[in-house]
Amino acid sequence: MLKKNYKEVEEKEAVLADGTKADGISIRWLIDENLGAKNFAMRRIKVGKGQKIPLHNHSEDHEIYVLTGQGKFYNDESKVEIANEGDFVYIPPNERHGIDNIGEDNLIFLCLIPYLKKKE
Repeated sequence: MLKKNYKEVEEKEAVLADGTKADGISIRWLIDENLGAKNFAMRRIKVGKGQKIPLHNHSEDHEIYVLTGQGKFYNDESKVEIANEGDFVYIPPNERHGIDNIGEDNLIFLCLIPYLKKKE
């Protein structure tokens, strides 16, 4: 068993899967392979006021839980969901999605992703 506080984990500038930097977005990898997690990672993501994570996609599905703020979650097929504190959002693998902070404060959420099995 391991217990830590999120403040003990380095906050880094977020980078999308294609290598694009996401201005005004930070990430903390709370639980990952470095701590021995074998199946999934838990990340804490902060989207600054007025900032956006642009449309992108990746092979992992996302399980998101909003801690604070208000976000607009959308895909490239015109589906839009407004999420507030306590809401959760599921994003399937390979779905192009983006997230805009539409609130007055930082949008902060937990995002859990599975590790993809490497093909042998």
